[in-house]
Amino acid sequence: MSDSRDQWYVITGPPCCGKSTTVELLAQRGFRVRSEIARSYLDEEIWKGRKIQEIRSDMQGFQCEVLRRALASEDALPRDELIFFDRGIPDSLAYFMLHGIPPEPYIKHISSSKYRRVFYLDPLDDYQTDYARIESSGERDQLAQLLWKAYSDLEFCIERVPALAKLERVDYILARVS
Repeated sequence: MSDSRDQWYVITGPPCCGKSTTVELLAQRGFRVRSEIARSYLDEEIWKGRKIQEIRSDMQGFQCEVLRRALASEDALPRDELIFFDRGIPDSLAYFMLHGIPPEPYIKHISSSKYRRVFYLDPLDDYQTDYARIESSGERDQLAQLLWKAYSDLEFCIERVPALAKLERVDYILARVS
């Protein structure tokens, strides 16, 4: 049976590079999107009454749950439909490396992910944290390198997207999809 995930595209990059905004703008243009799993998980846990510090206190548990949910999400999506993802499964590998989590038990699942192309958004100058984006600017810079390395090591087709205005980034991506 052939794998027809050849219309799946990842929007990735370090924290605060415009991924979620780009994905939201793609959704507004009628494209199917999958929002960021980690932020959705955090929102769900906060809604249940947990504090962000409690959720993030076990970083390995947190990152493994994000990976588990990402795998389940992709398993449930139609393989023959054009979909844009706010982060792909290999993003977990970068976060594992950042937090010193051994990736070996998970590498088979991570390396089995497939996407037509990965759009790597260059960081924006104005880095801001929020309730879910807690990385320091140094960690953001590390993630920038680790994300590129994770996708490169897994031999994905990666396209660097410059730090353009919001709508220009969407147009830049769409010009490379069609």
